Amino acid sequence: MARSEKGRLLNRQKVLEAALKLIDDEGVEGFNMRKLGAALGVEAMSLYNHIEGKDDVLDGVIELLLLQASYPQRTDVTPRQELWDFAHEYRNVLRAHPRAVSLVAARQLRTDASLAILERLLETLHRAGVEGVDAIYAVNSFAGFIIGHALFDVGSVAVAGFEQEVNEKAVWQRLSPDRYPTLRAAIPVFEHWSAEREFDFGLRALLQSILPQRE
Repeated sequence: MARSEKGRLLNRQKVLEAALKLIDDEGVEGFNMRKLGAALGVEAMSLYNHIEGKDDVLDGVIELLLLQASYPQRTDVTPRQELWDFAHEYRNVLRAHPRAVSLVAARQLRTDASLAILERLLETLHRAGVEGVDAIYAVNSFAGFIIGHALFDVGSVAVAGFEQEVNEKAVWQRLSPDRYPTLRAAIPVFEHWSAEREFDFGLRALLQSILPQRE
């Protein structure tokens, strides 16, 4: 086990935690192995004692984020409630790490711990009676909804290092009322808008669609 200049013993967990902090501070576009090594007080090559490379680190960061979402084994709730609770937990984690959301959106799950969570989600869907290819559609739709909503929640969409502010109300206010009368007329509705209620609205509709009504 390597020791950093700062006297700390390094392991995979500490490397991934430092990588997440670096992404939180500088974004995915600002992340590289040299900076990660510097943050830990070691040469970049020393990191390879604990990880396989940059891709392994990025996959591990996604794992860290997933593991921060509470997902206890429970026998006292329905599959619908279990999925509902996990969706809110994971959304809260992503909102706490806004500069990592684009990473989560762009990469598949690859680590054992990440795949174990995917395994549980599929098991939950199977318990609800969703099986076969429908279960794959369902779990991808479920994950896509959470991650996609998080991209809007954090207030920017980061693509290839470019951040674009998202402010739907401000955009609509610039529209011509002659060409877009319905959109302009809907502007006052934004006063009653809530990100939390919007998330619940969409999640409820999604779960009602993918889960059998008897569940």
